[in-house]
Amino acid sequence: LVLLPAAQNRNKDSITCEQMKYLVGLMDDQQDYILIDCPAGIETGFHNAIGPAQEALVVTTPEIAAVRDADRVIGLLEANGIGKITL
Repeated sequence: LVLLPAAQNRNKDSITCEQMKYLVGLMDDQQDYILIDCPAGIETGFHNAIGPAQEALVVTTPEIAAVRDADRVIGLLEANGIGKITL
């Protein structure tokens, strides 16, 4: 188990989607699984997190607004070519 924590600053533009893909690519040969925790919302942090993803696990709560947001996230994941999405 290896953890790579993200910086806890307010500027989510410190890393680009391409840089994220590069970082995950460096670890790909050394790890069986790479889990990327995506921040809430669908802003830059979300797009950086899904950039290198091959699969996605969407976690939500059973509230109408949360399920609606999860459905929107699933649509964005599909639009970005994520093949396997689990809710």
